[in-house]
Amino acid sequence: MRFIGSVFGLFFLLHATYGRAADGSSGCGPAWYIFKENSIVSSSLRNTTNGILWPVSTLGMTFGTSNCAKHSLVLEEQRSLHFATKSYDLLRQDMARGSGQHLNAYIASFGCSAAVRSKVAADLQTSFHQELYLTVAPEALVEATTAIIHSSPALEEACS
Repeated sequence: MRFIGSVFGLFFLLHATYGRAADGSSGCGPAWYIFKENSIVSSSLRNTTNGILWPVSTLGMTFGTSNCAKHSLVLEEQRSLHFATKSYDLLRQDMARGSGQHLNAYIASFGCSAAVRSKVAADLQTSFHQELYLTVAPEALVEATTAIIHSSPALEEACS
């Protein structure tokens, strides 16, 4: 009996902590259709219900039929990562030069306006000569570009 109480307590603790999403996107899945209010209690109930309906909720979330949406930030990074992966060698050459068609298109994939692309390109060139030339992963290029954009409030505003 003590073991069952411990398991139940652990189960409740894990699901209660998932209910604290600050961005309001917690608990998509079949339970979202039942508990629609955006509160901590509803979020916790959504997570518990989805846990009980585990096979159904997982399949629905996977196939996109359960009110689960990707955030725009994730979608933008995926587009940039896809671009970096497909044109990796040419992009690295443009980064080394600090200009070029592939570099310009890559920076545009982050939503950067034409006015700041030369600044981002110059920062990427500096970063490339300091550390990025050693990398063999397109993910590292995307991470470095994201860090450069987030390093300046003006760039963050122009790249949205």
